[in-house]
Amino acid sequence: MQKEKKTAQGILSTLNVGIVGFGLSGQVFHTPFIDANPHFNLHTIVSKGTLAGDIYPQAHITSSMDEMLANPAIDLVIICSPNAMHFAHAGAAMRAGKHVVVEKPFTVSSAEAESLIEISRSTGKKLFPFHNRRWDSDFLTLKLILEQGYLGKVVEFESRFDRFTPEITRAAWRYEQEAGGGTLFDLGIHLIDQAVSLFGSPEGVFCRLFNQRQGSINDDSFDLKLIYPDLNVTLKASVFVKEPGPRFQVHGTCGSFVKYGLDTQEAMLRKGKKPGSRGFGVEPAKNRGILNAEAFGKQFRGPFVTVTGNYMAFFDNVYSVLTEGDEAVVKPADALVNIRIIEAAKKSQEEQKIIHL
Repeated sequence: MQKEKKTAQGILSTLNVGIVGFGLSGQVFHTPFIDANPHFNLHTIVSKGTLAGDIYPQAHITSSMDEMLANPAIDLVIICSPNAMHFAHAGAAMRAGKHVVVEKPFTVSSAEAESLIEISRSTGKKLFPFHNRRWDSDFLTLKLILEQGYLGKVVEFESRFDRFTPEITRAAWRYEQEAGGGTLFDLGIHLIDQAVSLFGSPEGVFCRLFNQRQGSINDDSFDLKLIYPDLNVTLKASVFVKEPGPRFQVHGTCGSFVKYGLDTQEAMLRKGKKPGSRGFGVEPAKNRGILNAEAFGKQFRGPFVTVTGNYMAFFDNVYSVLTEGDEAVVKPADALVNIRIIEAAKKSQEEQKIIHL
């Protein structure tokens, strides 16, 4: 049920939003954007703790997802529960007549992903996989460089997402449960989604997974190859990188782009900076990537200005899909491909060979 919100720009039709879960994902990547976006009203948060109510006193706080789903006022539900619960929670929300955003990973298996897509079709409710890192500043910059043809034809693409966490302290549950756990599901899903959004689905997958920390029953680090006919794609993540290397290394027939440093939005959000505030998503000039290219009859080598990161664009797209019938940028079929690649990667590790998709 749409309601109206009065803003400085006038009367806007808004959608009431319920959020399931208030861990890192709910606190950092969803509620700040829903709260800041005039197209949405933060209506209900499902959480067992008191923190959600302390931060958002205007929202209704409940420990019962059933109570929230029974409320006809809620239009959109955002699933931020643990990975293994995404399928059940998203399915229940769509059957209750709600549109749904699902945090990454979309599901923990391709069978679950296919079932969610079918539930979306049968209920007529929209389903949005949350792959926000398509709006990272570095990735937006790389897309711009590729679209403008600076690198010519890309022949080699390497993307890394590294941390130094030699002990399992952050999100320990990810490494203590088998279904949907591990770094491949946590960080790898971002790298896979970015690569596939650029180059399409690969023909095959080769992967090495590494269990390196005491107490981890899932992969801590990985080295993943996506197999394309004339393109070498390498995706890596490690929990033992004290001195980070490049985030992106991309080489083409006309030049190279090398980028260090991570998008700033997560760090800003963790410090309490609000989306839309001055400087939000802007990267320091010292972190600009180096473009070395000979294109359009000119030779260029130097820093390339980083595009401002913009996670809010995901939520704006959700709103325009639901109210104006626009096309979703991130589609359920995209998420299904990503999960199939993860399954193929695990099979590749087991069989020590390329798995053809």
